[in-house]
Amino acid sequence: MKKYIILLIAACGSASAVAQEPNSHEQPDYLVSRWVIDVNLMGGLGSQNFTSPNTQANYPNALNMNTGSLNYEKGLSYGGDAQLGFYFGKMRHFGIGTGFMYMGQHGEATLSSYHTEYQSTDGNGNIYRQVVNSSNVKEVINSSNINIPVLLKYKTRFSKHWGFSTDAGVLINLQMKNNYSTNASFDYEAIYKFQNTGDAGRVSVYDNSPVASAGDWFVTRKEFLQNNPNGNYLDYVNAERAAGINVGQGMSPGKRTGSTSYTQGSLGLLLQPSFNYYLSDYVALNLGVYYMIQPFKNSAQSGYRLENGIGTYSSVLNNVTASTNQDYGINIGAKFFFRKKEQKPLVITSIDHKSTSDCKLCDGSFTLHGLTPNEPVTVDYSFNGGTISSNTSTVQADGQVNVSHLCAGNYTDISAVIYKQKANGKPLTISDPMLAIVSQIPSNPSAAGCDGSLKIFGLGAGKSATVSYQRNGVLQTSYTAIVNSDNSINLVGLCEGKYTGIEAAVGNCTVSAADFVLTAPVAAPAPIRDIVEEEIDISTPILFDFNQSTIHISSYPQLNEASKQLIEKGDLYIRIDAHTDSKGSNEYNQKLSERRALSVKTYLKGKGANTAKISMHGHGKTEPAASNDTDEGRSKNRRAIMTKTIKL
Repeated sequence: MKKYIILLIAACGSASAVAQEPNSHEQPDYLVSRWVIDVNLMGGLGSQNFTSPNTQANYPNALNMNTGSLNYEKGLSYGGDAQLGFYFGKMRHFGIGTGFMYMGQHGEATLSSYHTEYQSTDGNGNIYRQVVNSSNVKEVINSSNINIPVLLKYKTRFSKHWGFSTDAGVLINLQMKNNYSTNASFDYEAIYKFQNTGDAGRVSVYDNSPVASAGDWFVTRKEFLQNNPNGNYLDYVNAERAAGINVGQGMSPGKRTGSTSYTQGSLGLLLQPSFNYYLSDYVALNLGVYYMIQPFKNSAQSGYRLENGIGTYSSVLNNVTASTNQDYGINIGAKFFFRKKEQKPLVITSIDHKSTSDCKLCDGSFTLHGLTPNEPVTVDYSFNGGTISSNTSTVQADGQVNVSHLCAGNYTDISAVIYKQKANGKPLTISDPMLAIVSQIPSNPSAAGCDGSLKIFGLGAGKSATVSYQRNGVLQTSYTAIVNSDNSINLVGLCEGKYTGIEAAVGNCTVSAADFVLTAPVAAPAPIRDIVEEEIDISTPILFDFNQSTIHISSYPQLNEASKQLIEKGDLYIRIDAHTDSKGSNEYNQKLSERRALSVKTYLKGKGANTAKISMHGHGKTEPAASNDTDEGRSKNRRAIMTKTIKL
């Protein structure tokens, strides 16, 4: 029972979890009813798990027994239920219910390899060993299971047509009856043992050895065929049976059908989730699955034997002390919602509005959404603080009502009344078309005269616009044109002067532009060119290509200047410091820097400079002028610097 309670808790927990999910589609129209009748047909698979006691003790002096193992096979389940449910709470998701449930099962109970050997007495009063065999005892079982379900119920409605429901609870059993029929047959054989008693002659005794003595009299198929290979065993056993010996081949029960009822049914569990398709607010179709499990107990017959002589038979179910029944499959059905039609609360779900098409033109509107379709409605509102006469019309089929012929302004106290219900809406503002100058670009006239202009942006492409303005305080003739595709209009033919009172009109809308001034062009003075002798800085770095000591031609001017100064100034000396970037080894870069310094000295010598006044130094890569992490930095480090000194 503990595991059933755990399953029930899990099922209810699952239903609760579903209930926690927000239902954004649910509308007031879709609230489910308080009272609901469910009718379902169910079909699927079924099983019975039997518990049977060992019956060996019921056979006197039993030997070599195998009373078989009982199994249930090929089980099918079918039936239906009818439930009345009551749902509570505002949204009516959860409820309780009860009703009536009938489930049938069809299957086979099989007892295989049945074999018994026990002491018995024949029709002549002789004691012997009775041997009974049956390769397959099979009963076709048709079960009838009647219950009263007590259920926790949950349901929700996702949309106008779709919903979900689940029932979970206990089953109170009223009846579990099994009707059976069988084609079982048995082979009866006999083994006799006789003892001499002197004057009394021979008497039969029971041979209680697992293996019968060789001297016994075997009335068995095996013994007969060993001695009579071509004999007819059936004729033989029929003749022996007529003589009072309990033997026979393929003997059928005297009664092949019967019924048995389990004496005690405990509480069971039912789980029944389904999807629902709503035909209307009063009828929905169910399609889902079901699972039920139910234990039963029974009092096995006292001294039960499957058979007790030729022609006798007791159902295998008479030896069942407990059975756990399970049914699972698909259920289809319908829900019927019984309720007085509820008046839905009146709600304005949203309001959208449309501005006027032109300034001072009262063709704006607003539309209320979410009202009851096809019902008469009265809409009230205030305009710029003043109450307006009510607007009466009929709600459209889509739940909308439109109020038109509205001027620009503030609308408050909006409400809709249908019969005695009233819903309020949020205030809104209806505006005239947006007309704004976003920018303006004036252009001065040229020296030729009045060819200045003013370009104004933001007036609305394709519309006719008129611009009025004053020049130097005098009203000018208005300018009218079609606004360009970039929302601009361009006033042309403007002379120099101060422009004020600028207004642009599009339809009934007017907007002002900023004042501006246009000026005539002034002749520019002729440029004066100063002749400045360019001074060459000989300390500018002399740059080299990567891994080269050849001087760039761009450095020739400063080298020429250096050689000139060395020749003209007797006290002037020059120091040459050469460097490399970080690429290569220290030793290689040291030699490369020395070669670069020598290249500079050689150039100065070639220009006539006294080499005694020139000193040179190579520093390799030890003194970078810039970062060696980039190409640009390394190019600056491949250099030679000339420094002037005066020798006193």
